[in-house]
Amino acid sequence: MTLFSLNTFSQSKINFEEYFVKNHAAQLIQSFNNTIDIDIPDSKANFSKNQASVVVQTFFKNNSPTSYKTNHRGGGNGRANYEIGNLTAGKLNYRTYLLYELKGEIVQIIELRIELED
Repeated sequence: MTLFSLNTFSQSKINFEEYFVKNHAAQLIQSFNNTIDIDIPDSKANFSKNQASVVVQTFFKNNSPTSYKTNHRGGGNGRANYEIGNLTAGKLNYRTYLLYELKGEIVQIIELRIELED
């Protein structure tokens, strides 16, 4: 299993767009912490990495992403990092929220929210 590396001084190297738009759910899942809070349509709970894998793959299978835009990034300096963005899948728009920690140079996503926008 390969996790992607990250320079802790450059959040700009994290490219969640690659995971969403190019539908690389497997790469996203590799970055999941051993337990992760998931809040996406039809699934909201704290899941093991394996359970979260099934939930997220099912979401992407049913909602093929066409675009993703990062709106805001923050955190760091001893705190968890986050990224807020907008995801388009078909004719639906979602707001995304990723909360992640850096363990050395490894990104571990601890929370993923994908919320349908009104």
